[in-house]
Amino acid sequence: MGMMDAFYDALFALNLLYNFALEPLFLLFFARLLGVAYLNPYSITVFALLPVRLLWLLAGPSVHFTDGVLDQTYQYLILLENLHFTLRTAVAGLLVFYLSRDDVLGRFVDRFHFQPLSGERLRLCALLFFGVFILAFVVTASWSFGLLNWLMSPRTGYQLHRSGAGPFYAIAVSMIAVSYILALLAANSQKRIIVTWLVFLPFVFLLGSKGYLVLYTVTAFAFMLIYGFKIRISTVAAAGLVMSTAVLLNFGSADLVDIFLYFDYYSNSAYFVRAYQNGLTDLFYGEISSTEIIGAVPRALWPGKPFVYGATLLNEIFYPGMAAAGHTPAFGGPILAYADFGVAGVVLHGLTDWSYLGTVMMAFMLLTRLRDRGPAFVRTHHFYIFLTLMMLAPGYLNFFQFPLNLGVMLFVSVTLTACAVFPRTRFIRFA
Repeated sequence: MGMMDAFYDALFALNLLYNFALEPLFLLFFARLLGVAYLNPYSITVFALLPVRLLWLLAGPSVHFTDGVLDQTYQYLILLENLHFTLRTAVAGLLVFYLSRDDVLGRFVDRFHFQPLSGERLRLCALLFFGVFILAFVVTASWSFGLLNWLMSPRTGYQLHRSGAGPFYAIAVSMIAVSYILALLAANSQKRIIVTWLVFLPFVFLLGSKGYLVLYTVTAFAFMLIYGFKIRISTVAAAGLVMSTAVLLNFGSADLVDIFLYFDYYSNSAYFVRAYQNGLTDLFYGEISSTEIIGAVPRALWPGKPFVYGATLLNEIFYPGMAAAGHTPAFGGPILAYADFGVAGVVLHGLTDWSYLGTVMMAFMLLTRLRDRGPAFVRTHHFYIFLTLMMLAPGYLNFFQFPLNLGVMLFVSVTLTACAVFPRTRFIRFA
């Protein structure tokens, strides 16, 4: 039995190692094929979040399961994710290989000549979107918690007082992200990038989510790479220390077990897998994916809108009534596809993960243009500004499902166009 246990432990370790290493290895292949630096605006956002992913994989399960990361149900879930990762990575690899042979998309886009956006007009647009963020945030904070209370405790407001003001919170998250990216595009030095990051960080803190603090920091480093600036180790270490302190303080606890319990994404998913395997629940047979569209309708327009739909159907099994109270525990891995159609759903979604493939295609177009035309072309060309928003804007279009996301993109597009064609005035010169 000892030999068999050691054998299974080794298999489980390889299962976790494969899960952790597959995406970074694809990024190295991606960079090598395109002839760009391994540390680029696309890869840095993934590499920087690897410690968080490690916490998801190891810290959370180690305190949620009796056998820790060796729990068989958890390992089965990781095996399903490895299957999903492998399929979508293979499809993405074929896509990159094909696109790198002939720059069809890039040459097609370059035929459209937009009026370039100068730095001062980019800053003007950034100010306009920041103003929209302020309005949306004030409405959100004042809805049920009170503006002063939210300012004193953003985490409490984020967790308990978004109900009913969800659309305004979603607007606030997207608009500050757009403003941040445009301000970074207008920057032309490391000092301006750092100043922009420092100016936005307190407002990002008001959103109440720890993840945004990290993402906004990573995005600043990504822009340093876009402009070809060298990133000093001391700068990264100092920023990492500040961000780590802010994140830990936001947990409100110094107990590692309490913090590890927060990383329950895979644990929640494993609980569903175990319940299904034990016959305690059934698959949803498409109900999760088919009801996601309900999230696109604001509750203000549909007062009777159900609280349980899409992914929250899983929540309701283990946390009855939590969705109605505004709590939506997260799930890790391809559990939504599995909960709908089992292993077949995981395979199908792995082959047709359009969100991931779209990200890879946008990264391909942006990185090749940075390589061939330089940052000055990308920062003034409308299409590549949109690509930068889609790739790097933290939280942009979060909470906006089809067709509402198209409405937000249209609003951003019209505003950018207006900033480009608006007559030059003293106000624009001031911006």
